[in-house]
Amino acid sequence: MTTSTTSTSKNRGLLILLEGLDRAGKTTQCQMLCNSLNEANGPGSCRVQKVPDRTTQIGQMINSYLASKTTLPDQSIHLLFSANRWELRQTILDSIYSGQTVILDRYVPSGVAYSLAKGVADMPIDWCIAPERGLPRPDITLFLDIEPEHANIQSTREDFGQERYEVSEFQVRVRACFKEILGDGEKNSGVLDMGKVITIDACKDIKTVAADIWQAVQSQDVESSEIATIT
Repeated sequence: MTTSTTSTSKNRGLLILLEGLDRAGKTTQCQMLCNSLNEANGPGSCRVQKVPDRTTQIGQMINSYLASKTTLPDQSIHLLFSANRWELRQTILDSIYSGQTVILDRYVPSGVAYSLAKGVADMPIDWCIAPERGLPRPDITLFLDIEPEHANIQSTREDFGQERYEVSEFQVRVRACFKEILGDGEKNSGVLDMGKVITIDACKDIKTVAADIWQAVQSQDVESSEIATIT
């Protein structure tokens, strides 16, 4: 992969989001991208933030729920996920305004898509988005698209199915919700503004996916010294 600096000419870092279904390769690609940016721009110029952050008090509650050790009403777990993102807000902003680029491994679209996929009558999309308003908006969102029935999602990931949402039938609904939220091309821009949204074919081999991500990211510039917020 050819490295190139990503512009931070307005004295702040970029906020980059990688989204996708469970086991689509997000964590691997986040780290590969971070390594490339640190190589290009200097050590420590980029860091990865996993969302949810399972090390916080709220994150530990979420982890217990995802591991099916506890049960919670759908509304409660949705708000806990949102609260965890709000826990991270200031540290993300501090990093960005210090000039460091932050790569998010999941974020608001996951929270909304997974809740919508449950089909709960009193959890429409506006309700799901409401607690996210005011959070930092990514400069660029990369959706790692993979069809749930694709063999790779199970055969190459031995631990698939160990968490609550890792069921292929459910992942089909989640993917449709992601398309509604992020859009699926120029004709459908999506209902949630997540900055520049690019779909990446995650069914390719790891190195090819990484190259596609790098190509998308290296041309991204900081458009404003102030990071936008989700509205």
